[in-house]
Amino acid sequence: MEKENIQSLKGIQINLESLKEDYKNKLEEFMSKNKDLIQYIEKVSNEENEMKEKVKIEAIEEFKKTGQKKLIGGIGIRVLSKLNYSESEAMTWADTNMPIAIKRVLDKKQFETFAKSTELDFVEKEEKVSVTFPKEIIF
Repeated sequence: MEKENIQSLKGIQINLESLKEDYKNKLEEFMSKNKDLIQYIEKVSNEENEMKEKVKIEAIEEFKKTGQKKLIGGIGIRVLSKLNYSESEAMTWADTNMPIAIKRVLDKKQFETFAKSTELDFVEKEEKVSVTFPKEIIF
């Protein structure tokens, strides 16, 4: 391993830390200078959310009355279907009526724990080497 590369990496890390600190300071300065604008944006955003809730209620009522899914202003209605059932009852039914719907799933974690300590002719073991870096490089 070349010492020059490690020294270069350390220099880059020092530069990056300086840039992050500069960014943090400028962000704090921006937030301070624009406090009123930021508060106003938050206020208007809350107003928008409240109005959206009112429009949602009205849109649902209109859909229930008319069945129309395309409403004024581009507002749309989406109807989603959700099935509620007992999984055990569904498994029992599918076992008799639709066996193709039943899946057997390998517990990978349990299998791999076993395969790491046991030789299986269909399992190839591969080692990967990785490098870790300290938060701060020290010389």
